[in-house]
Amino acid sequence: MALNQTEKEAIGVEVTAELSKTTYACTSLTVLSGGTANFIFRGTLVMPLPDGSQSIIIKHLKEYVAANRNFKLDVSRSVCFSIPSTLDFEEMMLNVMDSFPAVITDNFSVRTPHLQYSNCNTNTHILEDLVGTMDMKTMLVTDTKYDVLTQPMCIAIGRALGHWLRGFHNWTSAPGQVDLRDYMSGNKAMREVRYGISYGAFIDVVRKFPEIWEENREVLERVKNMAAAEYANTNLQETEESWTIVHGDFWSGNVLTPDPTTFQNQQSEGGNVFVIDWELAQYGRKEYDLGQMIGDLYERKHFEGLGSALWILQAFVSGYGVLSDKMAFRTAIHAGVHLICWYIRRDPNAPFTEAPEQIQDAIRIGTDFIVKGWMRDLTWFEGSPLACLFKHG
Repeated sequence: MALNQTEKEAIGVEVTAELSKTTYACTSLTVLSGGTANFIFRGTLVMPLPDGSQSIIIKHLKEYVAANRNFKLDVSRSVCFSIPSTLDFEEMMLNVMDSFPAVITDNFSVRTPHLQYSNCNTNTHILEDLVGTMDMKTMLVTDTKYDVLTQPMCIAIGRALGHWLRGFHNWTSAPGQVDLRDYMSGNKAMREVRYGISYGAFIDVVRKFPEIWEENREVLERVKNMAAAEYANTNLQETEESWTIVHGDFWSGNVLTPDPTTFQNQQSEGGNVFVIDWELAQYGRKEYDLGQMIGDLYERKHFEGLGSALWILQAFVSGYGVLSDKMAFRTAIHAGVHLICWYIRRDPNAPFTEAPEQIQDAIRIGTDFIVKGWMRDLTWFEGSPLACLFKHG
């Protein structure tokens, strides 16, 4: 069960008191959406920082997941290398990502935000506030009003994201990052969260659609068993090309792009793109990041009719580069699971606004991605929305 707004604001009062004697003292906090494990606030500073910043982003961890108070967390997960100080998994990734340079593609620069302050005793982090940005999910919806996202711009954003993700996966796969991979394999709590809201849930959703379930149950159960073994395995798979450190929650809501309304006043396309919310970073398969973003963008196309989401999807795959057929099929499976789990990511107390046929079609399409991926049906995929996964040149 999620906390209500009043309860989140009460946590904000605690955080305000903690920061009151630091450089980051705030006059007010605003509760922000997002964050699976952490509570997120924007703080207005009493005094600007030396770089002129007047606001900050604050992430605070409790002994339970922010999205579900019934999912308990061991806050001792903050203990890590202890050089130079104790850091939690997200802090570790934000700090090491400072060594991974921004990736510039088609005038878009992609990087992670900078961590400015951490207190492992209170599990509080402060990050730079990336003003003038909007999460990509909101950007896609907002553009239906402003109509400034051209196809070339969407292609450029998608290519930049794909190029960045390939670079990130290659960087974390390098021999010199073996200690980091070993450390991140210890993020067991977030592996459980990620499994629980994907492979641990998708079969229960498909069962609500008996015709789809009965036709595909055998393959779906095999896929669940395969994924359960993957998520339970914390041993380094150093001989397997697909295994490395992954972002773990790579979807349009965790990518910040330039506010599309500012494009109206720009002479040239381009800008800064940021990959945020590293709390689910873990050791896993590259296909988890690829498939989640693909499934998410297809979800935007299916339910909201956003052709721009499909442009970004295809360019994202192109920017990532050529995949082996093995990786492509596994990515398609993950995309299908993510699409199906749209059903549980929505507000469970809110009525459906989508037509029953549209909902069933989403479950059918997601199931097809899974089943055809499991069966390695290349002919089917060549005529599908995911044909881009199998282009080798």
